[in-house]
Amino acid sequence: MKFPFLLSFALAAILCGTFNFSMAASNNLEKSTMKNQNAYMENVEKKTTFCMGRFLIDLPAGSKLSGGNYKYDFIKLEPSKPASFDDFEKEVEKIESDLKLAEHKYTKKSMLLKSVRLDKNTKLLAAWKTNFSTAEITIFGYRWDGGNRFLFQRDVDDDKLEPGMSRVQDAITRLRSRADNDIPTEPGYCFVGGFIANPRWRNEEISLDIDIAGHPDAFVSVWIYPLASYKHDKPLLERMGGITQILGNLATSVHVLRQGDRQVGSYKGQEHLASAPNSGGMRGHAFVWETQGEGTLETPAIKIELTTGHQDDKGNPQKTSLTDKEAMKLWDDILNSFRLRPTGDSIKTGEVILEPSPRLPLGELAATGRACPQTGWWQASEAGEIEGGARQYFRAGETMPQVTTLGESSLWQKLKGARPSYRTATVWKLVDYDEAPAYAPSSHDKG
Repeated sequence: MKFPFLLSFALAAILCGTFNFSMAASNNLEKSTMKNQNAYMENVEKKTTFCMGRFLIDLPAGSKLSGGNYKYDFIKLEPSKPASFDDFEKEVEKIESDLKLAEHKYTKKSMLLKSVRLDKNTKLLAAWKTNFSTAEITIFGYRWDGGNRFLFQRDVDDDKLEPGMSRVQDAITRLRSRADNDIPTEPGYCFVGGFIANPRWRNEEISLDIDIAGHPDAFVSVWIYPLASYKHDKPLLERMGGITQILGNLATSVHVLRQGDRQVGSYKGQEHLASAPNSGGMRGHAFVWETQGEGTLETPAIKIELTTGHQDDKGNPQKTSLTDKEAMKLWDDILNSFRLRPTGDSIKTGEVILEPSPRLPLGELAATGRACPQTGWWQASEAGEIEGGARQYFRAGETMPQVTTLGESSLWQKLKGARPSYRTATVWKLVDYDEAPAYAPSSHDKG
Protein backbone atom coordinates (compact mmCIF):
# COMPACT_ATOMS: atom_id res chain seq x y z
CA MET A 1 0.00 0.00 0.00
CA LYS A 2 1.07 3.57 -0.64
CA PHE A 3 1.97 5.89 2.17
CA PRO A 4 1.36 9.49 1.07
CA PHE A 5 3.58 12.20 2.52
CA LEU A 6 1.25 14.45 4.54
CA LEU A 7 1.52 17.79 6.22
CA SER A 8 -1.56 17.19 8.36
CA PHE A 9 -0.48 14.04 10.20
CA ALA A 10 -3.26 14.35 12.79
CA LEU A 11 -5.85 14.41 10.01
CA ALA A 12 -4.44 11.18 8.62
CA ALA A 13 -4.43 9.52 12.04
CA ILE A 14 -8.08 10.36 12.62
CA LEU A 15 -9.13 9.09 9.21
CA CYS A 16 -7.26 5.82 9.81
CA GLY A 17 -9.42 5.13 12.85
CA THR A 18 -11.14 1.77 12.73
CA PHE A 19 -8.80 -0.08 10.38
CA ASN A 20 -5.47 1.15 11.74
CA PHE A 21 -4.31 1.63 8.16
CA SER A 22 -2.40 4.60 6.75
CA MET A 23 -4.78 7.05 5.14
CA ALA A 24 -4.13 9.33 2.21
CA ALA A 25 -4.73 12.97 2.95
CA SER A 26 -3.28 15.96 1.29
CA ASN A 27 -1.94 17.87 -1.61
CA ASN A 28 -2.65 20.29 -4.36
CA LEU A 29 -5.69 21.92 -5.79
CA GLU A 30 -5.39 24.13 -8.89
CA LYS A 31 -7.34 24.37 -12.12
CA SER A 32 -6.19 21.99 -14.81
CA THR A 33 -5.42 23.10 -18.31
CA MET A 34 -7.87 22.57 -21.16
CA LYS A 35 -5.78 19.61 -22.27
CA ASN A 36 -6.09 17.93 -18.87
CA GLN A 37 -9.82 18.67 -18.76
CA ASN A 38 -10.34 17.01 -22.13
CA ALA A 39 -8.30 13.98 -21.07
CA TYR A 40 -10.32 13.78 -17.88
CA MET A 41 -13.65 13.82 -19.72
CA GLU A 42 -12.47 11.12 -22.10
CA ASN A 43 -11.34 8.89 -19.23
CA VAL A 44 -14.48 9.20 -17.12
CA GLU A 45 -16.62 8.06 -20.06
CA LYS A 46 -14.64 4.83 -20.43
CA LYS A 47 -14.10 2.46 -17.53
CA THR A 48 -11.81 -0.31 -16.38
CA THR A 49 -13.48 -2.71 -13.97
CA PHE A 50 -11.43 -4.24 -11.15
CA CYS A 51 -12.47 -7.50 -9.47
CA MET A 52 -11.37 -7.69 -5.82
CA GLY A 53 -12.55 -10.42 -3.51
CA ARG A 54 -16.29 -10.62 -4.12
CA PHE A 55 -16.59 -6.98 -5.14
CA LEU A 56 -16.20 -4.79 -8.24
CA ILE A 57 -15.18 -1.16 -8.71
CA ASP A 58 -14.88 0.98 -11.88
CA LEU A 59 -12.15 3.53 -12.60
CA PRO A 60 -11.23 5.55 -15.71
CA ALA A 61 -10.05 3.34 -18.57
CA GLY A 62 -6.38 2.47 -18.37
CA SER A 63 -6.10 2.69 -14.58
CA LYS A 64 -3.69 0.12 -13.13
CA LEU A 65 -3.25 -1.82 -9.91
CA SER A 66 -0.08 -0.60 -8.21
CA GLY A 67 0.02 -2.75 -5.09
CA GLY A 68 -2.06 -4.88 -2.79
CA ASN A 69 -2.36 -7.59 -0.18
CA TYR A 70 -4.84 -10.46 -0.23
CA LYS A 71 -5.92 -13.04 2.34
CA TYR A 72 -8.46 -15.80 1.91
CA ASP A 73 -9.49 -17.98 4.86
CA PHE A 74 -6.46 -16.56 6.73
CA ILE A 75 -4.21 -17.71 3.86
CA LYS A 76 -1.85 -15.15 2.34
CA LEU A 77 -2.11 -15.14 -1.46
CA GLU A 78 0.81 -14.05 -3.59
CA PRO A 79 -0.03 -12.45 -6.94
CA SER A 80 0.45 -14.89 -9.82
CA LYS A 81 3.88 -15.07 -11.46
CA PRO A 82 4.34 -16.04 -15.12
CA ALA A 83 6.28 -19.32 -15.35
CA SER A 84 6.62 -22.36 -17.59
CA PHE A 85 5.68 -25.70 -16.09
CA ASP A 86 9.35 -26.76 -16.11
CA ASP A 87 10.38 -23.63 -14.21
CA PHE A 88 7.53 -24.23 -11.74
CA GLU A 89 8.71 -27.80 -11.15
CA LYS A 90 12.30 -26.71 -10.62
CA GLU A 91 11.32 -23.98 -8.17
CA VAL A 92 9.16 -26.28 -6.03
CA GLU A 93 11.75 -29.09 -6.10
CA LYS A 94 14.49 -26.70 -4.94
CA ILE A 95 12.40 -25.29 -2.10
CA GLU A 96 11.43 -28.78 -0.94
CA SER A 97 15.04 -29.94 -1.16
CA ASP A 98 16.33 -26.94 0.79
CA LEU A 99 13.76 -27.48 3.55
CA LYS A 100 14.52 -31.19 3.69
CA LEU A 101 18.26 -30.59 4.04
CA ALA A 102 17.94 -27.76 6.58
CA GLU A 103 18.25 -28.89 10.19
CA HIS A 104 16.06 -27.62 12.98
CA LYS A 105 18.15 -26.23 15.83
CA TYR A 106 16.31 -28.05 18.62
CA THR A 107 14.76 -31.16 17.08
CA LYS A 108 17.96 -31.91 15.10
CA LYS A 109 15.68 -33.16 12.36
CA SER A 110 14.68 -31.79 8.98
CA MET A 111 12.82 -28.49 8.79
CA LEU A 112 10.42 -30.16 6.33
CA LEU A 113 7.52 -31.80 8.13
CA LYS A 114 5.26 -32.91 5.30
CA SER A 115 5.06 -32.96 1.50
CA VAL A 116 1.88 -33.81 -0.39
CA ARG A 117 1.47 -33.96 -4.19
CA LEU A 118 -2.23 -33.32 -4.82
CA ASP A 119 -1.94 -33.57 -8.59
CA LYS A 120 0.59 -32.90 -11.33
CA ASN A 121 0.24 -29.13 -10.94
CA THR A 122 -0.25 -28.82 -7.17
CA LYS A 123 1.95 -29.48 -4.18
CA LEU A 124 1.70 -28.72 -0.45
CA LEU A 125 4.70 -28.37 1.84
CA ALA A 126 4.75 -27.92 5.61
CA ALA A 127 7.83 -26.80 7.55
CA TRP A 128 8.77 -25.20 10.83
CA LYS A 129 8.33 -21.43 10.60
CA THR A 130 11.88 -20.88 11.92
CA ASN A 131 14.76 -23.19 12.77
CA PHE A 132 14.57 -22.35 16.48
CA SER A 133 10.81 -22.52 17.16
CA THR A 134 8.59 -25.55 17.60
CA ALA A 135 5.44 -23.48 18.15
CA GLU A 136 4.57 -22.45 14.58
CA ILE A 137 4.42 -24.20 11.23
CA THR A 138 4.18 -22.59 7.78
CA ILE A 139 2.16 -24.37 5.13
CA PHE A 140 3.03 -23.59 1.49
CA GLY A 141 0.64 -24.32 -1.35
CA TYR A 142 2.15 -24.27 -4.87
CA ARG A 143 0.03 -24.51 -8.01
CA TRP A 144 0.70 -24.04 -11.70
CA ASP A 145 -2.24 -23.01 -13.87
CA GLY A 146 -2.59 -21.21 -17.19
CA GLY A 147 1.13 -20.42 -17.46
CA ASN A 148 1.27 -18.93 -13.96
CA ARG A 149 2.77 -19.97 -10.64
CA PHE A 150 0.67 -19.40 -7.52
CA LEU A 151 1.83 -19.50 -3.92
CA PHE A 152 -0.43 -19.72 -0.86
CA GLN A 153 0.96 -19.44 2.68
CA ARG A 154 -0.60 -20.00 6.08
CA ASP A 155 0.96 -20.12 9.55
CA VAL A 156 -0.58 -22.50 12.12
CA ASP A 157 0.21 -23.68 15.63
CA ASP A 158 2.29 -26.83 15.88
CA ASP A 159 -0.78 -28.93 16.83
CA LYS A 160 -2.84 -27.65 13.86
CA LEU A 161 -0.80 -29.14 11.01
CA GLU A 162 -3.51 -31.42 9.59
CA PRO A 163 -6.41 -28.91 9.81
CA GLY A 164 -4.09 -26.27 8.32
CA MET A 165 -3.12 -28.51 5.41
CA SER A 166 -6.80 -29.26 4.83
CA ARG A 167 -7.69 -25.55 4.67
CA VAL A 168 -4.91 -24.72 2.23
CA GLN A 169 -5.80 -27.75 0.12
CA ASP A 170 -9.47 -26.70 -0.01
CA ALA A 171 -8.52 -23.19 -1.19
CA ILE A 172 -5.84 -24.12 -3.71
CA THR A 173 -7.88 -26.84 -5.40
CA ARG A 174 -10.58 -24.23 -6.08
CA LEU A 175 -8.05 -21.90 -7.71
CA ARG A 176 -7.80 -21.00 -11.36
CA SER A 177 -5.80 -18.44 -13.31
CA ARG A 178 -7.57 -15.19 -14.20
CA ALA A 179 -6.75 -12.31 -16.54
CA ASP A 180 -7.20 -8.79 -15.16
CA ASN A 181 -10.22 -8.18 -17.42
CA ASP A 182 -11.81 -11.55 -16.56
CA ILE A 183 -14.84 -10.89 -14.32
CA PRO A 184 -16.13 -14.29 -13.06
CA THR A 185 -19.87 -14.93 -13.01
CA GLU A 186 -19.72 -17.56 -10.28
CA PRO A 187 -19.32 -16.87 -6.55
CA GLY A 188 -15.80 -16.73 -5.20
CA TYR A 189 -12.78 -14.55 -4.47
CA CYS A 190 -10.74 -12.51 -6.99
CA PHE A 191 -7.11 -11.53 -6.48
CA VAL A 192 -4.30 -10.49 -8.83
CA GLY A 193 -4.05 -13.18 -11.51
CA GLY A 194 -6.33 -15.67 -9.80
CA PHE A 195 -9.82 -16.67 -8.69
CA ILE A 196 -10.94 -19.06 -5.92
CA ALA A 197 -14.39 -20.45 -6.73
CA ASN A 198 -16.52 -21.03 -3.64
CA PRO A 199 -20.18 -20.19 -2.85
CA ARG A 200 -19.39 -20.04 0.86
CA TRP A 201 -18.02 -16.86 2.40
CA ARG A 202 -14.66 -17.27 4.08
CA ASN A 203 -12.62 -14.81 6.10
CA GLU A 204 -11.59 -12.49 3.25
CA GLU A 205 -9.26 -9.49 3.46
CA ILE A 206 -8.10 -7.04 0.80
CA SER A 207 -5.98 -3.90 0.71
CA LEU A 208 -5.02 -2.45 -2.66
CA ASP A 209 -4.06 0.71 -4.54
CA ILE A 210 -5.11 1.66 -8.06
CA ASP A 211 -3.29 4.39 -10.01
CA ILE A 212 -5.79 6.55 -11.90
CA ALA A 213 -5.15 6.81 -15.64
CA GLY A 214 -4.25 10.31 -16.81
CA HIS A 215 -3.46 11.54 -13.30
CA PRO A 216 -0.01 10.47 -12.04
CA ASP A 217 -0.63 12.25 -8.74
CA ALA A 218 -3.91 10.42 -7.99
CA PHE A 219 -4.80 6.95 -6.75
CA VAL A 220 -7.62 5.05 -5.07
CA SER A 221 -7.15 2.77 -2.07
CA VAL A 222 -9.62 0.07 -0.99
CA TRP A 223 -9.67 -1.96 2.21
CA ILE A 224 -12.13 -4.77 2.92
CA TYR A 225 -11.93 -6.53 6.26
CA PRO A 226 -14.34 -8.64 8.40
CA LEU A 227 -14.34 -6.43 11.50
CA ALA A 228 -16.01 -7.92 14.59
CA SER A 229 -18.75 -5.74 16.10
CA TYR A 230 -16.97 -5.41 19.44
CA LYS A 231 -13.95 -3.89 17.65
CA HIS A 232 -15.93 -1.06 16.06
CA ASP A 233 -14.51 2.41 16.55
CA LYS A 234 -16.43 5.69 16.64
CA PRO A 235 -18.04 6.51 13.27
CA LEU A 236 -15.87 8.43 10.81
CA LEU A 237 -17.53 11.83 11.26
CA GLU A 238 -17.50 11.53 15.04
CA ARG A 239 -13.76 10.88 14.91
CA MET A 240 -13.40 13.90 12.64
CA GLY A 241 -15.21 16.07 15.17
CA GLY A 242 -12.07 16.72 17.19
CA ILE A 243 -9.89 17.62 14.23
CA THR A 244 -9.90 21.38 14.91
CA GLN A 245 -8.57 20.94 18.43
CA ILE A 246 -5.93 18.41 17.39
CA LEU A 247 -4.66 20.35 14.37
CA GLY A 248 -4.69 23.74 16.09
CA ASN A 249 -3.59 26.44 13.65
CA LEU A 250 -3.27 23.88 10.85
CA ALA A 251 -7.04 23.33 10.90
CA THR A 252 -7.60 26.50 8.86
CA SER A 253 -5.63 24.96 5.98
CA VAL A 254 -7.98 21.97 5.75
CA HIS A 255 -11.01 22.74 3.56
CA VAL A 256 -13.95 20.38 4.06
CA LEU A 257 -15.72 20.09 0.70
CA ARG A 258 -18.46 17.68 1.79
CA GLN A 259 -19.27 15.34 4.67
CA GLY A 260 -22.20 13.30 5.89
CA ASP A 261 -23.93 9.92 5.88
CA ARG A 262 -23.74 8.07 2.58
CA GLN A 263 -25.05 4.69 1.57
CA VAL A 264 -23.13 2.79 -1.12
CA GLY A 265 -25.27 -0.02 -2.45
CA SER A 266 -26.57 -1.85 0.62
CA TYR A 267 -23.73 -0.58 2.83
CA LYS A 268 -24.49 2.34 5.16
CA GLY A 269 -21.48 4.50 5.84
CA GLN A 270 -20.12 8.03 6.05
CA GLU A 271 -17.91 10.15 3.82
CA HIS A 272 -15.53 13.04 4.45
CA LEU A 273 -14.12 15.04 1.52
CA ALA A 274 -11.36 17.55 2.18
CA SER A 275 -8.40 19.29 0.61
CA ALA A 276 -5.17 20.07 2.47
CA PRO A 277 -1.67 21.34 1.66
CA ASN A 278 1.35 19.13 1.14
CA SER A 279 4.96 19.87 2.00
CA GLY A 280 5.36 21.76 -1.27
CA GLY A 281 2.62 24.23 -0.40
CA MET A 282 0.33 22.83 -3.10
CA ARG A 283 -3.12 21.47 -2.37
CA GLY A 284 -4.51 18.02 -2.95
CA HIS A 285 -7.57 15.98 -2.05
CA ALA A 286 -8.19 13.47 0.73
CA PHE A 287 -11.58 11.79 0.22
CA VAL A 288 -12.68 8.85 2.36
CA TRP A 289 -15.81 6.74 2.77
CA GLU A 290 -16.14 3.91 5.25
CA THR A 291 -18.57 1.49 6.78
CA GLN A 292 -17.68 -0.58 9.81
CA GLY A 293 -20.02 -3.36 8.76
CA GLU A 294 -22.13 -5.56 11.01
CA GLY A 295 -19.45 -7.96 12.18
CA THR A 296 -20.24 -10.74 9.69
CA LEU A 297 -18.40 -11.98 6.62
CA GLU A 298 -21.24 -10.82 4.35
CA THR A 299 -21.18 -7.31 5.85
CA PRO A 300 -17.46 -6.49 6.20
CA ALA A 301 -15.81 -3.24 7.16
CA ILE A 302 -15.00 -1.30 3.98
CA LYS A 303 -12.92 1.82 3.43
CA ILE A 304 -12.41 3.57 0.09
CA GLU A 305 -10.13 6.57 -0.37
CA LEU A 306 -9.18 8.93 -3.20
CA THR A 307 -5.90 10.86 -2.92
CA THR A 308 -4.63 13.52 -5.31
CA GLY A 309 -1.38 15.48 -5.19
CA HIS A 310 0.52 12.37 -4.12
CA GLN A 311 4.31 12.49 -4.20
CA ASP A 312 6.17 11.11 -7.21
CA ASP A 313 8.57 8.13 -7.22
CA LYS A 314 11.35 10.38 -5.88
CA GLY A 315 9.27 11.63 -2.98
CA ASN A 316 8.59 15.06 -4.46
CA PRO A 317 5.14 16.61 -3.95
CA GLN A 318 3.09 16.95 -7.12
CA LYS A 319 0.50 19.42 -8.33
CA THR A 320 -2.86 17.78 -8.87
CA SER A 321 -4.49 18.10 -12.29
CA LEU A 322 -8.01 17.96 -10.82
CA THR A 323 -10.11 20.87 -9.60
CA ASP A 324 -12.41 20.39 -6.60
CA LYS A 325 -15.36 19.90 -8.92
CA GLU A 326 -13.55 17.35 -11.09
CA ALA A 327 -12.23 15.47 -8.07
CA MET A 328 -15.70 15.24 -6.53
CA LYS A 329 -17.20 14.08 -9.83
CA LEU A 330 -14.52 11.41 -10.14
CA TRP A 331 -15.10 10.38 -6.51
CA ASP A 332 -18.86 10.03 -6.99
CA ASP A 333 -18.36 7.96 -10.15
CA ILE A 334 -15.92 5.62 -8.41
CA LEU A 335 -17.89 5.27 -5.19
CA ASN A 336 -21.20 4.70 -6.97
CA SER A 337 -19.60 1.91 -9.01
CA PHE A 338 -18.55 -0.12 -5.94
CA ARG A 339 -20.75 -3.22 -5.74
CA LEU A 340 -20.97 -6.87 -4.87
CA ARG A 341 -20.08 -8.85 -7.98
CA PRO A 342 -23.27 -10.33 -9.46
CA THR A 343 -23.26 -14.11 -9.91
CA GLY A 344 -25.60 -16.69 -11.33
CA ASP A 345 -25.43 -18.70 -8.13
CA SER A 346 -28.75 -19.52 -6.48
CA ILE A 347 -27.37 -19.64 -2.94
CA LYS A 348 -28.15 -16.47 -1.01
CA THR A 349 -27.15 -15.33 2.43
CA GLY A 350 -29.20 -17.15 5.04
CA GLU A 351 -30.15 -20.09 2.82
CA VAL A 352 -29.10 -23.62 3.72
CA ILE A 353 -25.76 -24.61 2.25
CA LEU A 354 -25.47 -28.13 0.86
CA GLU A 355 -23.35 -30.55 2.84
CA PRO A 356 -19.77 -30.85 1.58
CA SER A 357 -18.83 -34.20 0.09
CA PRO A 358 -16.79 -35.81 1.47
CA ARG A 359 -17.32 -34.53 5.01
CA LEU A 360 -14.91 -31.93 6.29
CA PRO A 361 -12.35 -33.47 8.67
CA LEU A 362 -12.77 -33.27 12.43
CA GLY A 363 -10.74 -30.32 13.68
CA GLU A 364 -12.13 -27.95 11.00
CA LEU A 365 -12.28 -24.40 12.41
CA ALA A 366 -14.96 -21.74 11.90
CA ALA A 367 -14.89 -18.26 13.43
CA THR A 368 -17.89 -16.31 14.69
CA GLY A 369 -19.71 -14.75 11.75
CA ARG A 370 -18.77 -17.43 9.23
CA ALA A 371 -21.38 -19.74 7.69
CA CYS A 372 -21.14 -23.19 9.28
CA PRO A 373 -19.33 -25.38 6.71
CA GLN A 374 -20.36 -28.79 8.12
CA THR A 375 -23.36 -30.04 10.09
CA GLY A 376 -22.25 -31.47 13.41
CA TRP A 377 -21.08 -30.74 16.94
CA TRP A 378 -18.73 -27.79 17.40
CA GLN A 379 -16.61 -26.87 20.44
CA ALA A 380 -15.99 -23.24 21.40
CA SER A 381 -12.38 -22.20 22.08
CA GLU A 382 -13.33 -19.96 25.02
CA ALA A 383 -12.48 -21.16 28.53
CA GLY A 384 -14.89 -21.07 31.47
CA GLU A 385 -18.61 -21.81 31.72
CA ILE A 386 -20.52 -21.04 28.53
CA GLU A 387 -24.25 -20.54 28.33
CA GLY A 388 -25.71 -23.44 26.37
CA GLY A 389 -22.48 -25.40 26.77
CA ALA A 390 -19.12 -25.16 25.02
CA ARG A 391 -20.18 -28.06 22.75
CA GLN A 392 -23.07 -27.09 20.47
CA TYR A 393 -24.79 -28.42 17.36
CA PHE A 394 -24.92 -26.37 14.14
CA ARG A 395 -26.29 -27.10 10.70
CA ALA A 396 -24.43 -26.22 7.50
CA GLY A 397 -25.22 -22.69 6.40
CA GLU A 398 -26.02 -21.31 9.86
CA THR A 399 -23.99 -18.32 11.01
CA MET A 400 -21.52 -19.35 13.69
CA PRO A 401 -22.52 -17.35 16.77
CA GLN A 402 -20.74 -15.53 19.55
CA VAL A 403 -20.64 -17.24 22.94
CA THR A 404 -21.93 -16.00 26.28
CA THR A 405 -19.44 -16.70 29.05
CA LEU A 406 -20.90 -16.83 32.57
CA GLY A 407 -18.89 -15.20 35.36
CA GLU A 408 -18.88 -15.63 39.13
CA SER A 409 -21.75 -13.88 40.95
CA SER A 410 -21.07 -11.41 43.70
CA LEU A 411 -22.93 -11.79 47.00
CA TRP A 412 -25.39 -9.08 45.99
CA GLN A 413 -25.96 -10.72 42.58
CA LYS A 414 -26.60 -14.07 44.27
CA LEU A 415 -29.22 -12.45 46.50
CA LYS A 416 -30.91 -11.06 43.39
CA GLY A 417 -30.58 -14.34 41.51
CA ALA A 418 -28.45 -12.64 38.84
CA ARG A 419 -25.20 -13.73 37.23
CA PRO A 420 -22.74 -11.68 35.14
CA SER A 421 -22.32 -12.71 31.52
CA TYR A 422 -20.09 -11.59 28.65
CA ARG A 423 -20.65 -12.05 24.94
CA THR A 424 -17.58 -12.52 22.76
CA ALA A 425 -16.52 -13.83 19.36
CA THR A 426 -14.86 -17.24 19.34
CA VAL A 427 -13.43 -19.92 17.09
CA TRP A 428 -15.49 -23.11 16.85
CA LYS A 429 -13.90 -26.53 16.25
CA LEU A 430 -15.71 -29.46 14.59
CA VAL A 431 -15.56 -32.37 17.08
CA ASP A 432 -18.29 -34.84 16.03
CA TYR A 433 -20.73 -35.72 13.23
CA ASP A 434 -23.40 -37.35 15.46
CA GLU A 435 -27.02 -36.69 14.71
CA ALA A 436 -28.74 -33.71 16.29
CA PRO A 437 -30.64 -34.09 19.57
CA ALA A 438 -34.44 -34.23 19.47
CA TYR A 439 -34.43 -30.43 19.43
CA ALA A 440 -31.30 -28.67 18.22
CA PRO A 441 -31.81 -24.89 18.42
CA SER A 442 -30.37 -22.87 15.57
CA SER A 443 -27.70 -20.26 16.17
CA HIS A 444 -30.44 -17.61 15.89
CA ASP A 445 -32.43 -19.28 18.65
CA LYS A 446 -29.32 -19.13 20.85
CA GLY A 447 -29.18 -15.37 20.47
